Amino acid sequence: MKRLPFLLFVLSASASTVASGAEIPADQLQFFEARIRPVLAENCHRCHSESEGRSKGGLTLDTRQGWEKGGEHGPALKPGDPDGSLLIQAIRGTDPDFTMPPKDGKLSAVQIADLESWVKMGAPDPRTAPAAPTVAAGGPMTESMKAKAASHWAFQPLGKPE
Repeated sequence: MKRLPFLLFVLSASASTVASGAEIPADQLQFFEARIRPVLAENCHRCHSESEGRSKGGLTLDTRQGWEKGGEHGPALKPGDPDGSLLIQAIRGTDPDFTMPPKDGKLSAVQIADLESWVKMGAPDPRTAPAAPTVAAGGPMTESMKAKAASHWAFQPLGKPE
């Protein structure tokens, strides 16, 4: 009986890992690496990359977290919905004020079709953002911080309720 809670924990943890998309099928991973990553690196990272130090419009496209968060206009992609994805709308070039890439011209029809297929299959993306640096403690407590902490109810001696 003691094993049941542990078993339930293990099952729920593994189910959440699968649901989060941690495992990308090999064919989708290969498609991303061969057809998508090169297009993004060649045409998008100059202006939308944390590693390049640029995020025009607040958008970075060099990590999954970057396109999920999106920029000033919201998330760049809607996995499974190419027509509702801002990135796909921009690369199609249907709106002259919102065409990407802006200077180098339009992507080829094959590149656009590949990006549409990628979004349609759920935008599998193995790239993750680098771990955020841990923030060190702000140093020793100041006197005002100590006084505030000392007056907190949790640090008062036990007594009879009034």
